[in-house]
Amino acid sequence: MSSSSPSPSLSSSNRELAASLSQTSFRLVLASQSPRRRALLREDGYRFATIPAAECVEKFANVPLDAPADYVRTLAILKAQNVAARLCGRVSVARWDVAPALPGAAPFLVVGCDSVAVCHDEILGKPRDREDAERMLRALSGSVHRVVTGLALWRVDPQDYASGPNVEKLEARVESSSLEMEELGEARLAYYLDSRLWEGKAGAFGYQDGNDWLKLIDGTESNVVGLPLEALADSILARFSH
Repeated sequence: MSSSSPSPSLSSSNRELAASLSQTSFRLVLASQSPRRRALLREDGYRFATIPAAECVEKFANVPLDAPADYVRTLAILKAQNVAARLCGRVSVARWDVAPALPGAAPFLVVGCDSVAVCHDEILGKPRDREDAERMLRALSGSVHRVVTGLALWRVDPQDYASGPNVEKLEARVESSSLEMEELGEARLAYYLDSRLWEGKAGAFGYQDGNDWLKLIDGTESNVVGLPLEALADSILARFSH
């Protein structure tokens, strides 16, 4: 698990270079339907396509909840594997959907992610409903918690199409950020619940919503939002910048 962050200038330079490589060296495929993750990639200048992992991957994954890092890492891998498998095979609709992004035989790079909030040793995923969101926010109120994200990158080359994804071309890592949430009064809590901005967000909150009651203590903002761009850039540069 990453516990330190690169300097802002180095991080920015790496992110710019990694994004530029997505224009020339590989076809990036985001295995997620999250609008926040798509926005992060667009803002950094990535050229990419989106093929969400099948819903059953997360719904039926038999992953223990007692180890957050293992949990998000495993789910990120399963999501990337699901999409990588759909890109393989002699006939693949998914592959043709992405092909216009880059000509020729450039490899695909599938990115899978999963994020949870961890407070008082409890994993807080996406709330089921308003009542569940309220429960999570009351647990987080006035405390320090972590956002843990699993990031999986699976490379798919043309020679893999017939045989399927090669596990040796998989890389997975976990990033962690710490946040402090102010004590939420009843009025502020009710206002946020009424806004419905908590929907679909781990821990029932969105750092990107500009809430002044959230403070980043360590780690990166992009990790809190759900896609650690610094870690993504580092992994891409290690693979494609030579």
